[in-house]
Amino acid sequence: MRTPAYYIDKFITAVYIACLMGGILVCFSPKTDVHADRVSGRYVAAASEGLDYMTADDFLSETEKPADKEDISKYLKEASKSVLHEMHGKEPAEEADSAEPDVTEEPDENVPSDDGGMDEESVAASEPENDENRMEPDPDDWHLMLVNKQNPVPEDFEVNLANINGSLYADERIIEDIYRMIDDASADGVDLMICSAYRSYDRQKTLFANKINKLMSEGMTYLEAYRIGSMNVTVPGTSEHHIGLALDILTGSYTSMDDGFGETKAGIWLAEKAPDYGFILRYPKGKEEITGIVYEPWHFRYVGTKYSHYITEQGICLEEFLKGGY
Repeated sequence: MRTPAYYIDKFITAVYIACLMGGILVCFSPKTDVHADRVSGRYVAAASEGLDYMTADDFLSETEKPADKEDISKYLKEASKSVLHEMHGKEPAEEADSAEPDVTEEPDENVPSDDGGMDEESVAASEPENDENRMEPDPDDWHLMLVNKQNPVPEDFEVNLANINGSLYADERIIEDIYRMIDDASADGVDLMICSAYRSYDRQKTLFANKINKLMSEGMTYLEAYRIGSMNVTVPGTSEHHIGLALDILTGSYTSMDDGFGETKAGIWLAEKAPDYGFILRYPKGKEEITGIVYEPWHFRYVGTKYSHYITEQGICLEEFLKGGY
C-alpha cells in the first residue's frame, strides 16, 4: 500500500509539469491582439530616465536651415503666382474656396459633437448607441498609413515630395496645410519653426548611428545605447519621416526636443490648433506603452482634418484609432 507521501509527490510533480507546459504554450502562442506588440510601460519609463534629448541642430545638416515664418511668407507669395496651384490643378482665385473645410463649420456625422443642443431624452437614448458617434478608420486611406516599430515602411513605398523651404520637403499633398498652419500661427503671435520633415532611409540611418555613437561615447554598451537611442531617434525604416507626413516643430526661442516644449507658447498653440490643419500630436503623454515612443510634444503627424479632430478629441493615439472601437 502506497503512503500519503507518494501521492503528495505525484501531485506536486503534476502541478510542476502543468505550469511548465503553460509557460511554453504562452511563449509560442500566436499574437492576436493589435497591442500584443506594445512596448512594456516599465521598459519605456526606464529608458526615458536616461534619455538624451536632442535639439534642432541635431536634425539639420550644415547645408540645411529650419523652415520658419520668413520661409513660409516667401513661399506663400510664390504660391500666389500659381506654383502650388498648378500642382493641384487650381487657379489662384479659387484658393479661399479650395482649402479643406474646418470640421467645426461642417461637422462630419461620425464625429462626436457637443450635446448642448440635445434634450435629455435624446442624450440618454444616444448613450447606449455609441456606434452613431464612432468613426471607423479606412485602412486604404493614405492619411492613416501606420509606421512604427512593428510596421516598417514598405520597400516599394514612394512619395511625391514638394519643398517646404529650400532644404526641407514633405508629401506634396500636405504642403498647403503646412503653409496655412505656420502662417496662421504667425498671425496669432506664435513663431513656429520646422526643423525636420521628410527624411530618407539613409538620412535616418545616419541620425540613428550618430545617436548610438554619442551614447556609447558616454559609457553605454551598444545594447544600452540602442535601447535609449531608439526612444527618440526611430530605427531606420520605421520612422514616419520616411513617408513625408511627419514634422518636428519647435520655436526660435526653444530649440530643445524635450518635454519643456509642450509648455511653451508654440507647444500649447500646436496642441490646440494643429488638428485644424490635419495634424495630430503623434506621441502623446500616457501612450508610451502603445506607441513605444516617449512623449514628444514637437512631433506632429498629418492625418487630414477628417480624422485629426476626432483622434485628438478622443484622447487616443493613431494605433488605438486604427484598432477601432473608439
